[in-house]
Amino acid sequence: MERLQWLPVMVICALIINTLPAKATLTASGGTVEYFTPNMFKKGSQVERIQRAIEEAQKYKVKVVIPGYDAIKKSAIWLIDKAILLPGNTELELDNCTIKLSDQCRDNFIRSANAGLGISDVKPLSNIRIVGKGNVLLEGAANPRATGDHNKTLSMDPKGFSQSYGTDAGRAGENQKGGWRNHAIILAQVDVFEISGIQLKDYHAHGIVLERCTNGLVKDISFQVRQAVTIAGVEKQVLNQDGLGVRFGCRNIIIERCRGNSGDDFINIGLTDTGVPAGAENVNVVSGSVYKGATDNIANIYLRNWQDFYSISHRAIRIMPVGKLRIQNVFVENMTINALSAQGLVAEYAANIRGLFVNNIVTYQPVKAKGIRDASFRDILYLGKGDAIDVANSDSVVVDNVKKALF
Repeated sequence: MERLQWLPVMVICALIINTLPAKATLTASGGTVEYFTPNMFKKGSQVERIQRAIEEAQKYKVKVVIPGYDAIKKSAIWLIDKAILLPGNTELELDNCTIKLSDQCRDNFIRSANAGLGISDVKPLSNIRIVGKGNVLLEGAANPRATGDHNKTLSMDPKGFSQSYGTDAGRAGENQKGGWRNHAIILAQVDVFEISGIQLKDYHAHGIVLERCTNGLVKDISFQVRQAVTIAGVEKQVLNQDGLGVRFGCRNIIIERCRGNSGDDFINIGLTDTGVPAGAENVNVVSGSVYKGATDNIANIYLRNWQDFYSISHRAIRIMPVGKLRIQNVFVENMTINALSAQGLVAEYAANIRGLFVNNIVTYQPVKAKGIRDASFRDILYLGKGDAIDVANSDSVVVDNVKKALF
């Protein structure tokens, strides 16, 4: 097997730790401030006050804290009608808080500030941390304007595989498709980042999407969706609701201790080049779905210690380097895929993958990686029917201790 290059895990962690903002900074009045919160500002909507806190924190190089209680609005819920935008060198601490999208919101919960509607040139950012402390919940709207990805058409009474619920359906001047604005958290072209300690519930399309991001850590994330929203006592279909998306250009990323369930793929590594540029609306990634060459290849993705997770209707883990995209070095270890998952680990377009390492897996669905090279599959306990795996030992593939349980 050819030698494969990878960045040690400790290097990634060190990059994140060494870029934390200062704990206290001298203010113009001579005092010190350790952080800013939206409770320091009386004017504006809740999200406007959050954004004001971020702007002030940038000046003094300290973190932003969203507390559990809005002392100005006298509310235990931060109800936002547009995305919280994070510039580089930002630490956002979510302290035992609930953030909910309002029924007027057609946007993300959180997005890197370099990307958005009409931004065709996404400038690189670095050093962004989104850290949940205690019980942190990000929850979708009670009656969302739009749900689903760019392939879905909005409908007030959605049916089939191409329609997803949204009150913007049929409304003049509003986009009738889904897309990246429905995702919960998006980081685009960010180097050195962390997202941790968050529960995502009933979001509108995908949970966390990483686009062209490098040297990062995602950990302790819980997903809870049901592919539906209840409107006036009636269940309305919500499609997609993937857990995590790792897209063009992502490299050197650890994703660990995830749990819960997704609607579509729990994690999807890869992307299809649809030719739609950055900043467009009907596309699944805000930084554009145009493959730009080797710089957009994906490498060194570590999936570790996920327990009791599943996809309601699709794959628990999907690796899909479509077209010219190449993926090198994906490590999948210490996993328990729940019996409720529609499918298990699925590697597609295997000729475009070099380096898939699967170790210590319990699964009720088979491992599918037909045609894979430069890979290993070790210590897999299969609890389902039929064959456990569709690959065999070869000069470039190791299959070792794959056991099918007998009942």
